[in-house]
Amino acid sequence: MSRNTLIISLLLLLVACNPDTKRSDKLLISVSILPQQYFIERIAGEMVEVNVMIPPGASPATYEPTFSQLSKLDQSLVYLRIGYIGFELSWMNKISAVNPDLKIVDLSTGINPIRLEEEEHHHLHEHAHGGIDPHIWMSALNAKIIARNTFNVLIQTFPDEEEKLTAQFSNLLLELDTIDDSITKMLSDQQERSFMIYHPALSYFARDYNLEQFSLEIGGKTPSPAHMKWMIDLGREKNISTIFLQQQFDQKNAKVLANEIGAKIVQINPLDPDLQGQMYYIANQLSSSQ
Repeated sequence: MSRNTLIISLLLLLVACNPDTKRSDKLLISVSILPQQYFIERIAGEMVEVNVMIPPGASPATYEPTFSQLSKLDQSLVYLRIGYIGFELSWMNKISAVNPDLKIVDLSTGINPIRLEEEEHHHLHEHAHGGIDPHIWMSALNAKIIARNTFNVLIQTFPDEEEKLTAQFSNLLLELDTIDDSITKMLSDQQERSFMIYHPALSYFARDYNLEQFSLEIGGKTPSPAHMKWMIDLGREKNISTIFLQQQFDQKNAKVLANEIGAKIVQINPLDPDLQGQMYYIANQLSSSQ
């Protein structure tokens, strides 16, 4: 029996044998990643408890939930999935099987996805989920759609709090507009429009602000010597001065590339629950490389 099957079987037994599992005083909403807290907290405040399935430092592509996490889903009113991450593609059907009454809402509805196709020099990462970049939240424009989808769920959950939720949702939209306007101004005069990154997590950010992203990673694997040479030549040709590196990835090849092209390495965290702060930080790093 596989580990996944064992977990599901044990969870089914737990739910069946423990119908009176202790529940939180607040309504519980489960989500996949930490940035989703940003939207729920801005709109609902203290009205709900958020259960985040993927903990800090874990990879959304490969994470397997613990038994205690899966058991907590039985207490959740709704599951808000972010859309395309590997964790959801691997686990949502299993979660639905264990919790057939659990409402699951896809927050990516309405977003125009970016499909990362392997190009001539293979500088873009082909995701296992069919080539769609899952990092939809790394965009102020996409964030407005995610916020509205979240708001629609919350307004259905708390119809008596419509006035409060609507006001806080409106404030969040203004906040996201401010983020977008500020970053647009920061990067409007940017002559260098290209950057490098280990894992391509900023495709939507790049699309929003007319930037060009080049990925060091290939197919989820470390770059080959041929790809490293191509990246070095490209970096010199385009005078790229910024290489973004996510916390979960090895620094060795990024450091080699940075030394060869004279670029700076900037640590970023696309899974930061402070979504606003993370996007401003990325924009500041690009604008300061001028």
